[in-house]
Amino acid sequence: MSVYHASWRYAVLTAMLMVGSLWSIPLLAQDEEPFVVDRADFNLDQSLLRLNLLIDSQIPNYILIAIDQGFAVPLMFEVEIRSEKKYWFDEKVVSLKQQYLLHHQPMLDSFVVLDVNTSERHYFDTRKAAVQFIEVVYNYPMLDINNLAPGKDYYARVRFGIDAEELPLPLKSSSLWDNDWDLKSDWYEWEVARPGS
Repeated sequence: MSVYHASWRYAVLTAMLMVGSLWSIPLLAQDEEPFVVDRADFNLDQSLLRLNLLIDSQIPNYILIAIDQGFAVPLMFEVEIRSEKKYWFDEKVVSLKQQYLLHHQPMLDSFVVLDVNTSERHYFDTRKAAVQFIEVVYNYPMLDINNLAPGKDYYARVRFGIDAEELPLPLKSSSLWDNDWDLKSDWYEWEVARPGS
């Protein structure tokens, strides 16, 4: 057998093993949610509503692999305050999206969380610590409660997940991972009451 044929067979075998290992990456069980909002509420700081949020993440292995390989995986939470209407769609009073990018920096041997909204970077020794940082939101400023009209009923809702629109192109174009990146929690809702109402 020629050297050419031997190297060609080796390349084919290597490619087959790589494809096989990719297909063997376990996906989530059907009844397992990757992101769940455990708790969300507002606390009132003088007249400013501040958001507190606790997320439970079970990030799928293929996303963890992408993070470890240096891809900047976009995560986000969306929060809205809405006014209830009896005979029409509820009115969206406030809508906000907080965006993060999570990736690994091999040269620093650290995991980085970039707060896209503020451009602040946070560095962590482990991926777990970086994810835990994103999962807990405390005293996040939302709006002045005086902007909510008295006598109206309001509720807030929040969800957390992958910001699929901001995925890096290689992850968007991967046929293996198509449609598996659009992962978000269900909306978590709670009432918003003005003081004295």
